[in-house]
Amino acid sequence: MAPLSAGVERWLRCREKRCCFDADIFVTGADVTRIARTISVPPWLFTVPVPCDAAADDAFVLAPAGPRYRLALGRTHFPGEDPHCAFLVRLPDGSTRCGLGELRPRTCRDWPLKGPTPLCTCDWSDIAGDDDSPVAEPVQRDVERDRYAGVVAGWNAYVEASGGEQLTHRDFCRHILGAYPAET
Repeated sequence: MAPLSAGVERWLRCREKRCCFDADIFVTGADVTRIARTISVPPWLFTVPVPCDAAADDAFVLAPAGPRYRLALGRTHFPGEDPHCAFLVRLPDGSTRCGLGELRPRTCRDWPLKGPTPLCTCDWSDIAGDDDSPVAEPVQRDVERDRYAGVVAGWNAYVEASGGEQLTHRDFCRHILGAYPAET
């Protein structure tokens, strides 16, 4: 395993993980299948379709000529707090941790690329905001992104040819599971 960047070490030590409250965590097919198969939970239970710009290469449709969506991890609430990533775990001492650990989506494993998010409560003063923190396996990341774009393009072509049938988020998740064979 490669050494952790200063930014990743800071995030791991952060008690609050406000970045997990701050943004949608978009996932790829590789992320979805890895998480679903490891924790034995169907992806439609932990992902949500988020409306997006049609130009995104991972934008999928659920109806011919319908709105476009991106797949993101679901969000939940701690009592009295803003929505956050469904996998964020509150520990008895009040600190938070990612419940996925090494299963985190690539977006999360690559965090932080360019410093804190607006709601971040960590002290980043000793870490350069433009620090080029090493991104885990950039070639592999690009391969995953390209493969997922192809899976989405195939799905979108299927939906467009479906004759107007309204499909669901669950149907899209099943398509993803079928597109990524189980590793043996």
